[in-house]
Order: sequence, then structure tokens, then C-alpha cells
Amino acid sequence: MKTVRIEEYIETIYVICLEKKIAKVSDIKNKMGLSSLATVTEMAQKLDNEKLVKYEKYGGVTLTKRGFKLGKQLIETHKSIEELFKIINIESSIASDDACLVEHIISKETEQAIKTFVEFAQKEENKDILERLESYYSKSRNKKKENK
Repeated sequence: MKTVRIEEYIETIYVICLEKKIAKVSDIKNKMGLSSLATVTEMAQKLDNEKLVKYEKYGGVTLTKRGFKLGKQLIETHKSIEELFKIINIESSIASDDACLVEHIISKETEQAIKTFVEFAQKEENKDILERLESYYSKSRNKKKENK
């Protein structure tokens, strides 16, 4: 049972576990900007029941193989979408915030197409394409300024 909220928790736990091996409930709460430890504990228990994490009361949360795989996939998707947004000239912080929203709602087909496009765009032999695109965006911005 994947939901946006579950994916957000898995992604957060994944990032924390890469740094610390074990995600404490307080670490998850703080990273997600939540106000209640009880809410995080409840979700940790739910994720444990779903076999996505191993939750031990007072011991913290670790990802199962299934949870680790999902977390890794979510981070990779986020990065690809964020890179696509940067390629199309969206400011970095907006690209990151919007990628966080989009990553949970796109289809697998769209996700794969974005990853493929970003890989293509970032190849050295395609650098001229990105330079031409940046030039186009620059000219477009200048036209908009002139029309104001």
C-alpha cells in the first residue's frame, strides 16, 4: 500500500540511514518538519507491518531490503526530475521542491522517459544541445523584459 506519505517517510528514512545507519524517531520528525513524535512512531509501526522497515521501540528504524530498494528508487527519481527541471531553466530550489511533489504522482513510463532524457542531455557529446537551450531561454527572458 504505497501512498505519497509512505513514500515521503521511506525517502526520509533512506537518507538518514545512509548517514547514520539507524533513523531515530526524532531524526525522522526533525527532517520531515513534523511536530509529533507519536505521529512518526505510528507511521514507523505501520511501515514495519508493511515490511518496509524494521522498527524497534526506543531503538530506531532501519530499512528492510524492500524499503531500501524503494528509498533508493525514490531518490533516483527525485534527482532525475530535479535535473530535468534545471535543464529547462527552473531555479535550483524551486526545481528541488517541485521534484518532491512530482516524483510521487508520475507514472513509471514518465519516470523512465525523464531518466532517459536526463542521461542523454548530460552526455558530453550533447553539451551543445544544453548550450543552445540555455541561449534560447536567455533570449526568451530578454524578450519578456522588453515587452513589459
